[in-house]
Amino acid sequence: MPYVPKEDRPELDGVVKELSDEIISLLKSKNGDTDLAVLYKEKMTDVIETIIDRELGKTVEGSIPALKLGNKIFDIAVKYNYRGAWLGELNYAITRLIQLVPYTLYKNGLFKEALRYWIYALTAGALEQVANDFSKKRKIPEWIKIGIVGVLNDIKDEYKRRVNTAYESYQIEKNGDCYEYSLYHTELRKTDDGFSEIMKKFEI
Repeated sequence: MPYVPKEDRPELDGVVKELSDEIISLLKSKNGDTDLAVLYKEKMTDVIETIIDRELGKTVEGSIPALKLGNKIFDIAVKYNYRGAWLGELNYAITRLIQLVPYTLYKNGLFKEALRYWIYALTAGALEQVANDFSKKRKIPEWIKIGIVGVLNDIKDEYKRRVNTAYESYQIEKNGDCYEYSLYHTELRKTDDGFSEIMKKFEI
């Protein structure tokens, strides 16, 4: 996650919550958990397209949460007065969104757990698909395409490192490891307040 200044965060968090609430409402109406990935892809695309339009000098009007978030990200970044300042704000906003949606669904009793592997996989897949889609758009300046791909891949990598890795550690403790036939792999070690991994060579 980028080091977005703390004074920027309340403004972004408010609009992120609006978008999260909209996704949850749509998810309920579709009555399908796996639509989460489709909604993520659609809404992230709308946010990014709004930012691109603003970067290219266009005016984007609208009260739907995705447009509001795109505009808010761009407006906050303007004060930093350098090209691409919105990339960090975008990283922060999407990182918050993909945590808030499943957390809220869990707190409201709509998900049994705040994270399961399928939630991680659908989220990571949505991030990668959006990155791939924007990388192929012809009319976007190359630096914007590269920046968007970089941000979305960074979000996905950090989500793996900081969230899914911890989740997998607790699942390994509960159910056992699935890495058994690789000569080299990490081994989980329990510590006083969590887990750590060590690199090992195994006899197989």
